[in-house]
Amino acid sequence: MTPRQLFKHSDMCVKWQKREISNFDYLMFLNTVAGRTFNDLSQYPVFPWILTNYTSDTLDLSVASNFRDLSKPIGALSEARRKFFNDRYTNWEDPEIPAFHYGTHYSTPAFTLNWLFRVEPFSSMFINLHDGKFDHPDRITHSIKDSWDRCQRDSHDVKELIPEMFYLPEMFRNSSKFNLGKRADGTMVDEVVLPPWAESPEHFVLLHRQALESDLVSCQLNQWIDLIFGYKQRGAEAVRATNVFYHLTYEGTVSVKMADTPGQKEAIEQQIISYGQTPSQLLAEAHPPRHSIMSMAPTMFRRHEDDLCMMMKYISNSPVVYLAANTFHQLPNPTVVGVAQNLVFSLNKWDNSYSYGASQRSALSMDPSNAEGQVSLPLTADPQLATAASATPIARRHLGDSFDQRLTVQCSNFVTTTDSKYIFACGYPDYSFRIVDTDTEEGAKEEDDEEEEVDVAMMGAVFCMSTARCVRAAGLTTSQKQLERCALQEISTKEDGANFEKIPSGVQGFAVAQHLE
Repeated sequence: MTPRQLFKHSDMCVKWQKREISNFDYLMFLNTVAGRTFNDLSQYPVFPWILTNYTSDTLDLSVASNFRDLSKPIGALSEARRKFFNDRYTNWEDPEIPAFHYGTHYSTPAFTLNWLFRVEPFSSMFINLHDGKFDHPDRITHSIKDSWDRCQRDSHDVKELIPEMFYLPEMFRNSSKFNLGKRADGTMVDEVVLPPWAESPEHFVLLHRQALESDLVSCQLNQWIDLIFGYKQRGAEAVRATNVFYHLTYEGTVSVKMADTPGQKEAIEQQIISYGQTPSQLLAEAHPPRHSIMSMAPTMFRRHEDDLCMMMKYISNSPVVYLAANTFHQLPNPTVVGVAQNLVFSLNKWDNSYSYGASQRSALSMDPSNAEGQVSLPLTADPQLATAASATPIARRHLGDSFDQRLTVQCSNFVTTTDSKYIFACGYPDYSFRIVDTDTEEGAKEEDDEEEEVDVAMMGAVFCMSTARCVRAAGLTTSQKQLERCALQEISTKEDGANFEKIPSGVQGFAVAQHLE
């Protein structure tokens, strides 16, 4: 299939219109379909300049004047430059070379390496491009503002951006401490000078990405797509849009097979490799705009009956803070474990044979005598809770003592085994974590069959737990418990894997303990 056919048969355009995918993801899709790739500097993915404000101390993404007009090429943003390039096109007289607005391109290997030369392997590639040395300090990327100003001033600089500008802060740092020389004004070239509103490279990337995903970009990004990938890329529409490049940059215009002599072949190959290539044209008509967030909001926050297969609520008014879907097909009793903020837990049976869309879900009758109301559901509510009173939780479904009042009950306070037989809870005021048998709501059994909770005292309140591999159903015994301490700076998140043998727990600023089965 051709790039245009691939685009036509894809649903990515519709997803982007409906705001199901981001602007970044959609631009990457367009670049990929149009033949752009990270593996070829002459056909590197191209992204647009989106901001114009690189001087203010703060950046307000709700102010339209901070954004570029994406309906115009980078070379025609100002009326003076637009007139200059239009005059060049109108007055062109060479009978062998078709008229063009721009003799250079918005994406070339030199431009790409000029952005990325501070990180390998692009450093070595950049040095190789310039015969074993870095380019002149006045020509290499020194500051974002300077690069933007050049694109608005120099007739030979109409470069756009690359994807890394929206996710790779390392490209702005001179981590390798390269000696990049001194500019004509005496300024040493080192790390990229960022706009005043960016506190660090990470902060710049964050704000730059937020700007890319903003509504002010979303509402006009389709017009930039028309220029680069669409109907304004070639022909009369490209002329009207001041968007015509040198003819050898367009797909299908020239082939090395057309060369009559080795010299001509070399010249064509050098043109293709070094001076930029225009992406494959994906559309012959205007690209549809993205739906407004105002028009999308009612559907974004409305319940979709086709997507919602069921809804379950606890009998209490306490919110659910933890869910564990132990639904592997190998388990004899696949279960969804839920824990509410009031420490009530539930063991809800999961039906692995459930098929989405196999039954009507728009109306459920709760009358058991109504045969038509019996609808297949993926989850069966815990019978212990289904018949309980909301004011009096069942003891067998409660985790016992209250948590430390200084802590907020959250998902990182709980871990379950894969078979849902045990819940590990932390956050108790006695600086322990506890292992609760979900079948009896008792502590895990010792070897002498005396039922008691397995408590491990720490040097502070245990507030986080994580698991690695599956505890076997035999349970934990005193002789099997071992402690291994190691240094810990801070534990603040929980990682719950499908299996575990070690249960790490820790106290911020103290130690981590690995409790082995």
